[in-house]
Amino acid sequence: MLGDARLIGLPTERRLRIAHRSVRRDYVLWKYDRLGGFAAEAPAEDAGGLVGFETVTHPLFDDLARLFADRFARHDVIERLLRPLGLAVWLADVGRLELRAGTFLRGQGELALAG
Repeated sequence: MLGDARLIGLPTERRLRIAHRSVRRDYVLWKYDRLGGFAAEAPAEDAGGLVGFETVTHPLFDDLARLFADRFARHDVIERLLRPLGLAVWLADVGRLELRAGTFLRGQGELALAG
């Protein structure tokens, strides 16, 4: 879910900030729904035309920060954590594809959109 997200804050206070251009509001809402209880508040649009939200602080984000700490990150560990939905989200973040629940085959939507 990182994609265009950023880990912000100091250790033990880290949280995730997600922001996209306003034309991608639906995508931000999709991420908001996926993060569920981690979201601190509902997405909002800022003066710069970005729609986004932040999560609550959580130790998970400290773990992610350590994993992605520098350019020498352990790619073998990262690859083991990457699942098909995570890859799809990453490709959507970089603009290679767009996730549209209405185009899934029967049963695919439930699998792809499961939390």
